[in-house]
Amino acid sequence: MRKLTYTLLGEGYAEYAFLKKYLERVSVLNQIQAVSSGLVLPNGSKAKVYKHLEEFYISTFLDKEADLFMAGVDLDEADFELDKFNAEVSKLETGLGKLYKQYEKNTILFVPIQAIDYWILYQKYKIDKSTKLTNNSLEAKNKVDVKRDLYNTTLPNRQGIERISIQIAEKADFEELGKQSKSFNLFHSQIKNFMENF
Repeated sequence: MRKLTYTLLGEGYAEYAFLKKYLERVSVLNQIQAVSSGLVLPNGSKAKVYKHLEEFYISTFLDKEADLFMAGVDLDEADFELDKFNAEVSKLETGLGKLYKQYEKNTILFVPIQAIDYWILYQKYKIDKSTKLTNNSLEAKNKVDVKRDLYNTTLPNRQGIERISIQIAEKADFEELGKQSKSFNLFHSQIKNFMENF
């Protein structure tokens, strides 16, 4: 099994928990072992992601000699045409600095429409046997309601966020999630392409 070293830079606990488990599952399908570079942004936020973006990017490839850099921020609003999504991706690309052109093929940027909680909530029915949500049905929903539906509280703590995010990631159907969320589909397609060519 080949080893893939990656850095994940995101806003919060859900990103790190859900996407780490996601990456483990997808990489195993490709006979790859995904291992973190060890670079982590504690107590992240959108502002902190942008503040540390270039620093983590440089360290990932020049210091850690990692294979993959993934970074993302929540869009924090609905965007059915993906115009704002594309603008946020461009902002992330710019934030990576001069090194981006050299490592573009080893870079995956993600921007969940609204927040990553929406991606996770689409697949929650897998663990609680509730009704499956229809495709692209959550993006206009209020964030407070999504948090309550996902975590059973509007102010979840770190342990609750991580526990639920991992539980759902362990059972999620990522192909189905790609149909449920346009922004997840774009992320998932990039990951699959990277894995197939690694």
